[in-house]
Amino acid sequence: MCLPVLGLIVSAASAAAGLAQSQAQFQAQQDAARRQQDLAYQNAQRQAFQDRQQQVAKYTAEVNAHHQANLSYQQQVHNNAEAANRVYVQEQVKLEEAQTKAAFKAQEIYAKSIGNQGTVLAGGMTGQSIGLMALDAERQAGFGLAEQDATVRSAQRQAAVAMETAYIQNASENNLAHNRLPASPQHPNLVMDPVGDGTNLNLGIPAYNWG
Repeated sequence: MCLPVLGLIVSAASAAAGLAQSQAQFQAQQDAARRQQDLAYQNAQRQAFQDRQQQVAKYTAEVNAHHQANLSYQQQVHNNAEAANRVYVQEQVKLEEAQTKAAFKAQEIYAKSIGNQGTVLAGGMTGQSIGLMALDAERQAGFGLAEQDATVRSAQRQAAVAMETAYIQNASENNLAHNRLPASPQHPNLVMDPVGDGTNLNLGIPAYNWG
C-alpha cells in the first residue's frame, strides 16, 4: 500500500514543479513583453523628439531666410529710390541750365534789338521807312525770344518725360522686388507625443525661437 501513495506524492510534486515552471515561463514572457513595450515607447519618444528638432530647424531656417529677404528688399527699394532721385536731380539741373541759357540769350536779343533800333534812329531817316525798319528790328527780336521760349518748353517736356519714366521704372522695380519675396513661414504643427506604456523620458519640445 505504501508504493501507490508514494507514487501519488511524486506525481503531485512533479505537477507542482511543472506548474511553477509554467508560471515562471509565463512571468518571464510577460516581463520580456513589458520590456519590449517600454523600449518601443522610449524609441518612439526619441523619434518624436528628433522629428520635432528637424521641424524646428527647418522653420528657424525659413524665418531667417525670410528676414534676410526682407532686408534685401528694403535695401533694393532704397537703391531704386536713390536711382530715381539721381534722375530727378539730373533733369532739374539740365532744365535750369536750359532756362539760364535762354535767359542770357533773351538779354542778348533785347540788347541787339535796342541797338538796331538806335542805329535806325541815328541814321537820320524819316517817314515810313524808319518805322518799317524799327518794326523789323522788333519782329526779329520777337522771333528770337519765341525761339528761346520754345527751347525752354522743350527742355521742360523732356525733363517731365524723363522724370515720369524714372518714377514708373522705380515703381516697377519695387513691385518686382516685392514679388520675389518668399511667403511668410508658417508655424509647424509639431509631431504629437507618442502613446505607449513604459518609461516617460520627458524629452519635451526642443528649444526654438518662432521669431
